[in-house]
Amino acid sequence: MKARSNTFVLVCVAALASIMASYFIAASNIVVGGLIIIGVIGLFVVGAMVFDFRIGVYILFLMGSFMFYVSRLLTSQIPFGVFYDALVVITFVCIFLNVKRVKDWSGFNNIFTLYFVIITAYQLLQMFNPNAVGLTGWLVSMRNNTSLLTYIIFFQLFVTIKDIKYFTMLWLGVGLAVAFYGIYQETFGLTDFEWRWIYEAPGRFELYYQWGSMRKFSFLSDPSSYGLFLAFGGLAFITLIFGPYRTRWKIFCGVAAMICFIAMANSGTRTATAMVAIGLLLLVLLNINSQKVILFAMAVVFAGGIVFFGPFYSGTVIRLRSTFTPSEDASMGVRDYKRLRFQEYIRSNPIGGGPMTTGTSGVIYSPGHPLAGGWDPDSGYLATGLELGWVGLLIFVSFFAAVMIKGINNHFLIVDPLLRNLNLVYTIPFFALTVGHFTQHAMFSKPSNLLVIAIYALLIRLPQFDTLKSDTII
Repeated sequence: MKARSNTFVLVCVAALASIMASYFIAASNIVVGGLIIIGVIGLFVVGAMVFDFRIGVYILFLMGSFMFYVSRLLTSQIPFGVFYDALVVITFVCIFLNVKRVKDWSGFNNIFTLYFVIITAYQLLQMFNPNAVGLTGWLVSMRNNTSLLTYIIFFQLFVTIKDIKYFTMLWLGVGLAVAFYGIYQETFGLTDFEWRWIYEAPGRFELYYQWGSMRKFSFLSDPSSYGLFLAFGGLAFITLIFGPYRTRWKIFCGVAAMICFIAMANSGTRTATAMVAIGLLLLVLLNINSQKVILFAMAVVFAGGIVFFGPFYSGTVIRLRSTFTPSEDASMGVRDYKRLRFQEYIRSNPIGGGPMTTGTSGVIYSPGHPLAGGWDPDSGYLATGLELGWVGLLIFVSFFAAVMIKGINNHFLIVDPLLRNLNLVYTIPFFALTVGHFTQHAMFSKPSNLLVIAIYALLIRLPQFDTLKSDTII
């Protein structure tokens, strides 16, 4: 009887949504009707999240990966950023509403949690920054600052090894999908709506069309985010090759890594290329006693020598080669100039100019601020130093250092081969991303930012499972 009643309610809600959507499409436009349908679906999704908040985590990652593609596809602007932040809050609340899900807080009192508390408190204090020209920038930055909530979400998500495996397979699968679509763009060209999006913003075409070809961006927001995400995924696939898995899955991971790196090259993001080199170097150093890793390193050096010194002169290859000659790169010269130009400002303003005050963000949210203008800090570290001062920069850099120390300690302390490999699957790309943050906003671009926060929780959880017997990922 109860099942029939629930079915009747669902049919009524669906029928009502269809009628309302049809009316608003006829009376106004298709976007309003679409939003009604999305709203009804959202209610059902939230209901499912109440029973299992993990659904919210998976949707959150998928949304961060594909919302830019949907935004380009639609002619009307949809505030995906607001929906994204709201989904984080809803998922966080659902952790405590889900009474059947076991909540494990063991290990929550750790150095990473302390850093999150310090960062959150420091950002709250930025409201009183005398260098800011208003509260708008601070309010926008706080709306975007859901890192602490996301950290707690992942801490509760990773209460079993199975959950870690599922999440790992999810984002690696998304990474492959992103890579395949980027290769599709390279092979068959961009779609009409993607070209329309490129020409919407003045200067975007000139920024993306370089070395005689268009830089690809797949489903993500821009070529840089696309390249960094694939560098992260490619390094993870490479690391999985050396884990305790069946041969067929190791072969799959090797092929997947090659697909990611090929697609990454089409992004034209030299920082991504540097990330791969840095990540592979750390992988070799941490496994210097492994014969397989040494043989792999020799193969990589040989293949790299062919690519960088062979008779190949396409725009993609030339751009890859320019990664390792930064002194001859004009864009690196511009970045160096910015760092030198603003060093004095950072030294003389220990708490910075205030959140959302630099470059184009400053023009929008902090008009009239000395740091606002039609420029981009490029470097995530430079942006942090300018907005939060050298005090804030020191907090973030020491945080990243603590994460790397924890990851390396885990590598030498964890005994279980699966957990040991999973630790490196996240630690190696994280280190590469911290290096990439020197020339890009690498740590905060979607969807890589979710992976970064997931790493904090995962590095705490993995040693807790070391005494448990584990099987392979698949």
